[in-house]
Amino acid sequence: MNNIDKLFKLAQEAASNAYAPYSNFKVGSAILSHSGHFYVGCNVENIAYPNGSCAEAGAIASMIANGDKQIKSLLIYADSQTLITPCGACRQRISEFANKDTIIYLANSKGVQKKYTANELLPNNFKEF
Repeated sequence: MNNIDKLFKLAQEAASNAYAPYSNFKVGSAILSHSGHFYVGCNVENIAYPNGSCAEAGAIASMIANGDKQIKSLLIYADSQTLITPCGACRQRISEFANKDTIIYLANSKGVQKKYTANELLPNNFKEF
C-alpha cells in the first residue's frame, strides 16, 4: 500500500470514530511525518460549539505528543460527498509544522479528489516557510 492510500485509510477510519452528534458531519485526518510515522485525528464536537476540535488539530497533537515535529503530508477526509478544506485556524496549525512543499490531500467518500501545497492553502501565514 502506498503512502497516499494508507493516509486515506487511516483518515477514513479516524472519521468513523468522530464525535459529531450535533452536525453529523464526520471528519478524519491523517499525517505522515518526515520521520515516516503516521498520526490520526478526528473531529470532536461539544455542545458549546467553540469548544470542539478539528480532525487536523487532533492529528497534529498526536504527532507532537509522540515526539515528531514535521508534517510531510496530510490527508483530510470528510465522510460525505462534500470536499472540505482546513479551516483558517487549522491552516495556521498546519503551517506551524509544515514547509511550503508539504502536501495536503483532500478526500471524501469517492477517494482523494485534490491536493495542495501548504503554501497554496495559506500563502501569507504568520510563519514564513
